[in-house]
Amino acid sequence: MKYERQNHSKFLLVYHVIFVCKYKKSALNNLEGELKEVLYDGASNSDFEILEMEYDLDHVYLLVKSYPKISILSIIRKQG
Repeated sequence: MKYERQNHSKFLLVYHVIFVCKYKKSALNNLEGELKEVLYDGASNSDFEILEMEYDLDHVYLLVKSYPKISILSIIRKQG
């Protein structure tokens, strides 16, 4: 991956985010298409990018690329 450049900075921020279902129940059985669509739509309206996404029966794994001005908490709130 290449570093991003702005006026006075050079950076590369990539977060590995894991969403887990409560009590590790397998709630994501047949929701792969809808889940990916919702998460990618949320990222397209924001200042971050989802590089990769995988899911299991009770987990969703995201690799998110962001800018320093955006906190990881705001990314989670928009996706969660």
